[in-house]
Amino acid sequence: MCTGTLYWANIGRLVYGFEESELLALTGDHAENPTMSLSSRTVLDSGQKKIEVFGPFPEIADELIAPHRDFWKR
Repeated sequence: MCTGTLYWANIGRLVYGFEESELLALTGDHAENPTMSLSSRTVLDSGQKKIEVFGPFPEIADELIAPHRDFWKR
């Protein structure tokens, strides 16, 4: 997700299911997934307007990660 774009688009809430670190564990250094270890909360807390952040949700993480497991094995 692009947290900066969310901020500038005046979207007031971010909801996400699992951490970027979990996706990185699946993809490694795959060229098509250049991840960035920077929390969306850190980015949004640096701004001047309040954006609500909800997540991660460990109780549904396996379900959300499942499609990525097969995709990144290609």
